[in-house]
Amino acid sequence: MYDACAWFSTGLDDHHTHDAQLAIFVCGYNRDIWLRCLRVDPDEYFDDADARLAPDAETVIVLANPVQPHSEGEILLTSADPLDHPDIRMNYYDDPHDMEVMVAVLRRALEVVANWPEDRDIGPLLVPAPLAAKHGHVTGDTPSDELLEDLARHYSFTVYHLTTTCRMGSVVDPRLRVIGIADLRIADASVMPNVVSGNTNAAAIMIGEKAAEMLAADHVVQLKEFVGRPG
Repeated sequence: MYDACAWFSTGLDDHHTHDAQLAIFVCGYNRDIWLRCLRVDPDEYFDDADARLAPDAETVIVLANPVQPHSEGEILLTSADPLDHPDIRMNYYDDPHDMEVMVAVLRRALEVVANWPEDRDIGPLLVPAPLAAKHGHVTGDTPSDELLEDLARHYSFTVYHLTTTCRMGSVVDPRLRVIGIADLRIADASVMPNVVSGNTNAAAIMIGEKAAEMLAADHVVQLKEFVGRPG
């Protein structure tokens, strides 16, 4: 759960919607979460992982998150065996536009940190030693765009709102029926033609409720039989 969050436009995309999110986590997680969930080796990332991730350490994570990526991932079958794991390719930054947005969001995150209340200074950006050495970065320096791009390439990860693998119009029709397969519908975030600009929870609930309405209509069932009478 976020302790605080903000959505905004970088000005680099559609001016009628936001393309960026900042999320604040007043914690540093622990070694197991970094290694197994975020897929980041804490001993590689931190100068002293045991101290940075100690139970009594005071840490704040400011997550820079572009929310309207132009790049698209893909899921490929590896064999005809349905039990074999598919090949999931995220294709982060396949479109150069996304890196431009990522740097802009990182800059905004650094601006937020720089204006943190003085009595609760959260300290400088932590840059892994190999990247700091590569870019000649010294703690406290303003990071270059090249360094921020390298950080993004090495340490970007999903925030668990994957969508659009069964797009409406290509895999399912407007009534969520899988094209070419009888009696099968999909009602989750995968049917979105494009990802929404915020967390997908509310949108997925709406898709489920709409699917229930369509199923009821197709089978001439009154929804009140399931949800009870008003009042």
